[in-house]
Parts: sequence; structure tokens; C-alpha cells
Amino acid sequence: MRKLITLIIVAALAWSGYWFVGSTGHKAALTEWMDDRRSEGWQVDYADHVVRGFPNRFDTTLTDLRLTDPETGISWQAPFFQLLSLSYKPNHLIAVWPNEQVIATPQGKLSVTSNDMRASLVVKPSTALELDRANVEMAGASVTSTEGWTASFDTLNAAIRNTPATSSTYDVVVDIATLLPGERFRKLIDQGGTLPDQIEALRVDIQAALASPLNRRALETRRPDVTALTVNDIRATWGELDLRAKGQMDVVETRPEGELAITAKNWRDMLALAVQAGALDAGSASAVELGLGFLASAAGNANALDATLKFANGATFLGPLPIGPSPEIRLP
Repeated sequence: MRKLITLIIVAALAWSGYWFVGSTGHKAALTEWMDDRRSEGWQVDYADHVVRGFPNRFDTTLTDLRLTDPETGISWQAPFFQLLSLSYKPNHLIAVWPNEQVIATPQGKLSVTSNDMRASLVVKPSTALELDRANVEMAGASVTSTEGWTASFDTLNAAIRNTPATSSTYDVVVDIATLLPGERFRKLIDQGGTLPDQIEALRVDIQAALASPLNRRALETRRPDVTALTVNDIRATWGELDLRAKGQMDVVETRPEGELAITAKNWRDMLALAVQAGALDAGSASAVELGLGFLASAAGNANALDATLKFANGATFLGPLPIGPSPEIRLP
């Protein structure tokens, strides 16, 4: 019995020592990261930095936190931010945001409120901290801008994982339910007021190949270039409008080269909205509508369109019609 008690005491002391060393390492690593950002010109301010959770957790809490990136002019401010992990699984982090936070950009300030916002991050067990998988969940969220617009949504679920058997390819899925874009955005897009207040659903399901893995260096320095993009499914439903897309593209110097198959219900209304929003001039829209009308009629349904966007040499073509420059594809 005495030996058993002695063994338990020794084990408890060893675990306590492990927790102390681990918690000290967690705090030192985050402090070092923030010091490195300061040396690069970032503004990094916080009131307190503590690690709790003995014996089975490392719960790191920063209070009155403010981070400002001088290169982009983007600043983030929150009353607290938490990073939580199990002491026996330190490569799996849970991040928790407050119900209110502020993001400042050169274009204005965004006040973000939510009922719940948290994320899970799993990194591979190496010093490079390569991303294995991560997801973000938000519920009851609202964004208000000092520029006079507001948007909100019921839920957001976003996930990314390193594609199995690859080193720098990632599967990304984003689902947003019941998005209210706000009056200002609706007036910009829908001047006639024909669309409902809410966008029922948005979904993005893609696979992105990068020039190098997502790891600590990608976060701290330069984001890797996107080299190829597979669109498994993109869909949006807003009232009677329904848009879906899928395709495969290489990315050369941030410009896509390839094809994207699109299916659009009530596509003429989409063209009219693009003209109202200033995304397409009336002359180009007329030419596009004429050409697409032939395609839709040939398929047997004048209101439903099955067509292909082709990206080549920095330009975008819808069928044989050039409709503008191709978009830039790069990580933020």
C-alpha cells in the first residue's frame, strides 16, 4: 500500500511538473510571437496574459487585446481572446472569441457581434506547425460598418483540411445560412426591390493547391501562391435566383486558366442586377444576353442557363463572348 501511495505521489508530482513546464512554454511561445510582430512594426497591446487549466488543460487568455498590421492597415480589437488545449494534446487548439469585437480597415471600422464564435485548429507535430485541419463556427452574427451598412447571418461553418496524401493541397468548405445583406447592399444590387431581404444559402466547396504548405511561416511572412483550383461546388440561392458552378483551373501569376461550368436559374435577372450594381455596362449586357439567349433556348429552357466561363490570357469568356478581365486568385 505504501508503495502504491508513493507511486501516486511521484506521478502527481511529475504531471504537475509537466503542466508547469508546458504552461510556461505556451506563454513564452505566444509572448515571443507578439514580440516578433512588434519588431516588424505591428502594434501589439494587451492588459493581461495568463495560462490556467491545471491539471489537464492549457487555457491561455489575453485581455484587452489590440493587433495592428502596418502593411495592410488592418487592426483587430477584442476585450479578450482565448486559446484552449488539452495538456496531453497540445497540437489541437480551440480558439474562443468574445461576443463583441472591432475590425478597423483603411475603408472604415467593422463592429462584429455574435452569440458564439469559436474555432478548432489541429497542426502537425513539428516545429513548422503545418496545418492539418481547422474549422470556424459562428452563430447569430452581425457586422455593422461605419460606412453605413449592416449585414447578418444565422450560422457560418467554415472548414479546411490538408488533402490526404498531399503536402500543400487543401479542401475548403464554407456554408452560410440565412444571410441578410442589409439595406444598403440590397439597394446597390437590387434597385427595383424585387429580391427578398435574405439570401437563403451560400456554399463554397473547393480544393486549392498552393506553392507551399500552410504553416507558421505562411502566417508570419508571405502567403503562398495558389497554383491550381478545383471548384467542386459553388451555389447561391436568393429568392428566385439560383446560381451553381463547378470547374477546374490552373492559376498562373494569380490569374486562372481553365473553365468553370455554371448553371443559372432566372439568369436574365442576374444580368440586370449586374448592370444595376455597375459590374457590367448596359452595352455589354445586351450582347451577353443575346448570345446567352441562344444558348438557353437551344437547351430547351429560356430561363435556365447552362454555360461555361473560360479563363485565358487574363480575360474571361462566356461561351465565345469576352465579358471582362479574369479575377485575381490569391490568399488574403
